[in-house]
Amino acid sequence: MANPENTPKGQHFLLSPECRTLTVLDLTRMRDATAYIWFKRLRWPETEGEPYCPKCGTVRCHTMSRNRFKCTEKTCKVVFSVTSGTAFTRAS
Repeated sequence: MANPENTPKGQHFLLSPECRTLTVLDLTRMRDATAYIWFKRLRWPETEGEPYCPKCGTVRCHTMSRNRFKCTEKTCKVVFSVTSGTAFTRAS
């Protein structure tokens, strides 16, 4: 299991200055790949856009199909995405 002391801490990415200045118009002008990279960097700024598990905090995650990630900790195994837990969770 991940060490709680190593769990990245910080403000929620939706509260970051970069995200607060983003408009819906800005989002509609972005290509999917650009928006995906942008969201990854905002969601996980502590690891420069590399995902970590939202439940246990480990950076040991692997990429699945459809831009999803899976935690590799035996006690966790959470599947998540860049938009998990946000207003964009069910957006397609």
